[in-house]
Amino acid sequence: MVSKNSELYRKHPDWCLHVPNRPRSEGRNQLVLDYSRQDVCDYMIETISNVLASAPITYVKWDMNRHMTEIGSAALPPERQRETAHRYMLGLYRVMDEITSRFPHILFESCSGGGGRFDPGILYYMPQTTSPKRIEPGVA
Repeated sequence: MVSKNSELYRKHPDWCLHVPNRPRSEGRNQLVLDYSRQDVCDYMIETISNVLASAPITYVKWDMNRHMTEIGSAALPPERQRETAHRYMLGLYRVMDEITSRFPHILFESCSGGGGRFDPGILYYMPQTTSPKRIEPGVA
């Protein structure tokens, strides 16, 4: 994700999913980074790797609670926009493959967000998934 109030967004506003000449919807004050783009994936691999190498980190919870909206990519021509969501997932898998290969000692846990959703393919990289607990009325 990326905040509109960030250096990354100011430098690369085209790096978020969006449809040209249309408003960009924020969710949780965020936009979705366009992992269908190789330049975005390369940047994220290096940035995340630098953070993980900077301290004795052994656990990362990867929050995926932001819904994907305006699923379009500035890197694809109009006739290929329908590929964006699939390319996004392939890019995310590439990022996770690189990071988990570089840091095999780190346990990555995905956060499935509301509704208990998760991507079975991501379990290869993040073998643990959390889901919000529902508390039934009258049950402790």
